[in-house]
Amino acid sequence: MASDAKAEKLEDVLQGDIWSRGFPKYHETYYLFQINPLKTTEFAKNLKSLVIDKSQVTNKPSLISSLKMVKGDWEKIDAEKKRAEAAHQEPQKLPVANALIAFTFKGLKALQAGLPKKRLSLATVQMTDKAFSGGMKADADALSDPSITETSSLFANTEVIHGLLKVAGNSREMVNDLLNEIKKALKHHDKVIEDVPGGDKGRIDGATREGDHRGKEHFGFEDAISQPLMKDIDTIPTLPSGAFSMVTDPEILMVTEETHRPDPALKRPDWMHQGSFLVFRKLQQDVDAFNALCDQNYANLGCQNASHLSAKLMGRWPSGAPITMPEFATVHADGTKEEMEKRKRLNDFSYEPVDRPPSTGRLCPLVAHIRKTNPRERVDSNSGDIGHRLAKIIRNGIPYGPDWKQKGDSAKRGLLFACYQGSIDDAFRFMQMAWCNEEKFPPFKAQGGVGIDPIVGQHQHREKMKSLILEGDEKKGYLSLPVNPRLVTFQGGEYFFAPSIKALSEVLSAD
Repeated sequence: MASDAKAEKLEDVLQGDIWSRGFPKYHETYYLFQINPLKTTEFAKNLKSLVIDKSQVTNKPSLISSLKMVKGDWEKIDAEKKRAEAAHQEPQKLPVANALIAFTFKGLKALQAGLPKKRLSLATVQMTDKAFSGGMKADADALSDPSITETSSLFANTEVIHGLLKVAGNSREMVNDLLNEIKKALKHHDKVIEDVPGGDKGRIDGATREGDHRGKEHFGFEDAISQPLMKDIDTIPTLPSGAFSMVTDPEILMVTEETHRPDPALKRPDWMHQGSFLVFRKLQQDVDAFNALCDQNYANLGCQNASHLSAKLMGRWPSGAPITMPEFATVHADGTKEEMEKRKRLNDFSYEPVDRPPSTGRLCPLVAHIRKTNPRERVDSNSGDIGHRLAKIIRNGIPYGPDWKQKGDSAKRGLLFACYQGSIDDAFRFMQMAWCNEEKFPPFKAQGGVGIDPIVGQHQHREKMKSLILEGDEKKGYLSLPVNPRLVTFQGGEYFFAPSIKALSEVLSAD
């Protein structure tokens, strides 16, 4: 464990959303902008103003939040929850808002144009991080992403996307105020930056669901439970012997000297250290199709009811409890203190009982979403082959669109997926291609394999859109997934890099 001094330094330089709890939020917006090619030098000068300490004149040290600032907000929120619980009251919603800034590779090239006296070594970045430098659109075939046909989409032309502002807060008004303040500092009114064409002035807005649905995505499942815990950043819980540990080395989740690179002789430029790659994807969810799939198929697949089949598809009950722990199926994120004590056990599980071989898939199908994206073949999150060890991401997205009300409700809704990692190639890209989209992962004796991840798996061939739910009976155990519409449809996205506060202040900005 590193010293407190090292942890404090990381909290000062790491942008505040890059950890397991992320920004506190009820509302969040993703604002996509382009840098005026005639005003790159002015943009570089304005960038510094986002990270200047303004605590002498405002209540907020800087417009872009460091991890230290965000942890301070969480401490206030936790204290208010504790006070309210003791007083048997509802906790007050505190006035909290935070922001992160990230750049595409094209955005970094625009920055370099405005910094003629500095060398960002982007040619090296092209070799160390090929997916990032090429962009998500160039990765479409490898990821099996469908084409973006909606011309009004913000992602219809990703060539003009240079940067992203991720702004979160406890009210829409606070989010709007902070976003407008940042746009003003970057001289949006003078067209130093401009909205990416399409959508609502460059914005994609999301919000947590209300009431008992808070913390759940639109299919009804608790989200972002199994987050990796970063050494020197997160509070590491004491676990019983043999429990599965989520502790992860920092170089897997952010760029450091030790972060894996394809060619050991190539080193990422120093200014990238303590930054993290951000993958953003807009994922539309078809709740009608999901419910119909479960209603029509649960009996044939040996499930008790539609809810049981939906839990097998996800690998957890809607409460977040693992399907292997049905006794905790009703635990909720905002539950009582006793329920929260139970909740601490929700990540301490294996996919099968101890008296049953782990490859049977009888309780939790090998193809279940959480099993595809986080294989637990070893108790140590950092052990195993290099692919398993490096495939870790911090997920800090948010739902978008209204709650589903009834059958036939076709309003657009889904998830604004955002994840952080030290390498896109080793983490998100590996997980999507080698695990979620690969019908023969995890390895299984069935000739057709276990199929694709039923939630986020993608395949270009219609006949391979299937998942093996009832293992041991391969003649009728496969579930054919709907192709048009899919349960989850990719609506566009991009790869970004979120630099450290230090890099924003000292390297990427001009005096």
